[in-house]
Amino acid sequence: MSFASSCAAASCRGLLAIVAFASLLVADAAAQAPDRPLRIGLALSGGGARGIAHVGVLKVLEEMRVPISCVTGTSMGAIVGGTYAVGTPAKRLEELVLTADWDEIFRDNPPRQEIAIRRKADDFKTLFAPEFGVRDGGLALPMGVIAGISIEAFFRVLTQPAMGISDFRKLPIPYEAMAADIENGALVVLNHGSVAQAMRASMSVPGALAPVEIDGRLLVDGGIANNLPIDQARKLCGDVVIAVNIGTPPLTRAEITSALAVSLQLVNFLGKQTVDEQLKRMGPDDVLIEPDLGDISAASFSRSKDAIAIGEAATRKLADKLARYSLPPAQYAAFRAQQVAPSTELGRVDAIRIEGLVRTNPEVVRALVHTEPGKPLSEGQIGEDLRRIYGRGDFEGISYRIIGDTGPRTMVITPTEKSWGPDYLRFGLGLRSDFESDNAFNLLVQYRRSWINRLGGEILVEGQIGEDTHLFGEWYQPLTPDGRWFSSLYGAVGQTTRGVFDGDDKIADYLIGSVRGGVDLGLTLGTFGAVRVGPQWTQVHARVDTGDPVLPSVRELTAGVQAGLIIDQLDRPWFSQAGYSARLAYYGATSALGSALDYQKLHGQATYVQSWGENTVNVNVAGGTDFATGMPAYESFALGGPLRLSGFRVGQFAGREFAFARAMYYRRIFAMPSILGSGVFAGASGEVATMRDRVDGLPTPGTVWSGSVFLGAQTFAGPGYLGLGFGNDGAFTAYLLLGAP
Repeated sequence: MSFASSCAAASCRGLLAIVAFASLLVADAAAQAPDRPLRIGLALSGGGARGIAHVGVLKVLEEMRVPISCVTGTSMGAIVGGTYAVGTPAKRLEELVLTADWDEIFRDNPPRQEIAIRRKADDFKTLFAPEFGVRDGGLALPMGVIAGISIEAFFRVLTQPAMGISDFRKLPIPYEAMAADIENGALVVLNHGSVAQAMRASMSVPGALAPVEIDGRLLVDGGIANNLPIDQARKLCGDVVIAVNIGTPPLTRAEITSALAVSLQLVNFLGKQTVDEQLKRMGPDDVLIEPDLGDISAASFSRSKDAIAIGEAATRKLADKLARYSLPPAQYAAFRAQQVAPSTELGRVDAIRIEGLVRTNPEVVRALVHTEPGKPLSEGQIGEDLRRIYGRGDFEGISYRIIGDTGPRTMVITPTEKSWGPDYLRFGLGLRSDFESDNAFNLLVQYRRSWINRLGGEILVEGQIGEDTHLFGEWYQPLTPDGRWFSSLYGAVGQTTRGVFDGDDKIADYLIGSVRGGVDLGLTLGTFGAVRVGPQWTQVHARVDTGDPVLPSVRELTAGVQAGLIIDQLDRPWFSQAGYSARLAYYGATSALGSALDYQKLHGQATYVQSWGENTVNVNVAGGTDFATGMPAYESFALGGPLRLSGFRVGQFAGREFAFARAMYYRRIFAMPSILGSGVFAGASGEVATMRDRVDGLPTPGTVWSGSVFLGAQTFAGPGYLGLGFGNDGAFTAYLLLGAP
């Protein structure tokens, strides 16, 4: 064999060896790459309302048939991603977002109609936020402006298909949410437990939303630790990662107007740092989508539709890069069929149990739950129950879970008692001015000690200085575990000032000092109202302080039986949009209890409110009489002042019998963030009254007509009014009010 032939033979053998080796590589590659779609992980960043653009991204990915094998998200990215991961199609997710009442979602309290009647009474005092806890000789505050009760309830609705799934890897689409440990700033990857609670933890902006405790760690917004979890998406499933970076531009100097704004700014800066770090981990096959959201802010939930459209547009711009991952229609349909969860029902439970309470009686909480064992459950009803429990004012958080899937099912409700309780301190301020000579203020301090015993006994102490100066104390004691029957032992000492008028001229100040005490037996009518009755003794010292001695100086004891009925179903105490209320009070002084005089006094009022959009009509009627029993001057009824004959001076008309009616119209001209109040209103009122048997001996004025126009605001500090009043014979006033008018 020639040298050439030998070489040729060797070359053939070499070529055959190369072909055989290549075949082995191909076979090995085929073994490592079974017939399945490329696994694509989706990483969604935080950004508040801007993050709703993620919904638009998902819509286009579905249109383009891009398969998503897992989702990771932070803050709003965790919310959108978690809802998608439990099996909600993008179109349905869009409907949920656009129909959500975001004002209600960020408002913790239940509908006011469901709040404990005792707490409703505080609404008509001059108290304002915040509520301080009294602990260890100092004051404590909540860890967030918003507790997040309604937020988590909304998230439970979003994630209902995942009910009973505690391992997030077993969701229709495997999922992880990012949070941060507030103790050390470490990243916490949430991949088990409650999806709704994981969402809630991931978006807990420090200072704005209370932290969430999970597995013994106190968790806040994950943007602090990883605002665009590309690395986690790759670890979870991603051969390729599609990352959506919403981005949140820093606040301007003009926008940084509060401690909360400072907190948000710091979260923005920390979030940007983590995003920059994650973007360095993008590979050549990964896709980055960055919607240009312009002036849509993190709080612009009213612009959700715009954000979704921008998310769609940004994704379509990258259609060429995304098209390589698109599946054929039939293959994509089969892929998605495994990821879309069927509608699920919560079913029924055999029992309801309250857990986690230390000082609160579980029976009191259980009485507020309207969900019944044996009947179909609904997230709506459960959410109302949880908000009703929260409305007692004893808790900073509340959640529930259902246990016993293989046997008897039990719904376990777990309220979290206020860490800054059970002793509370609040302050209040009321101001009034007619821009002339009638200026007044009241400064109030309230101390409340709750749960002094297992039935929910409470000690209340209030001190106020100003036009109405008093010190009041009460021991309020429920007599039954459900709190329906109660007793009240109370006492007060104080002094109030009332003007004495001759026409439009104030001619004297009448000082009424008193020491009062009594005991009541009462019945609460659920959250609807309450009724009480009992004896009361009052030592009165009334005299004219300055001006003409028109009214008598007296020092005497009045004693009798008082009874009261309160019904309060207004949705708001001031600038109500809907509902009704009524109050009726009776006092019968009798010498049998040691009274210097025998007389009677009956006073009542009722309010009905109806709205049409932003337009509201509020109708109020009131009246009082002494049944011609010679009620003393210091007990007389008074009319005059803002919204009680607005064109006249405060207390200008005083007598032993009156009737009053008022119709108010107002319209909200712009809303405010829920943590600041409900909004600013423009309105007008028409008022009419009669006053008979005047205690100053002056002639009865007959029918008095009055009205006003005003700007008003419902703020965290209470109601505020700036208005002009007018009445009969050219009467005219201007007024400014802050606090209860």
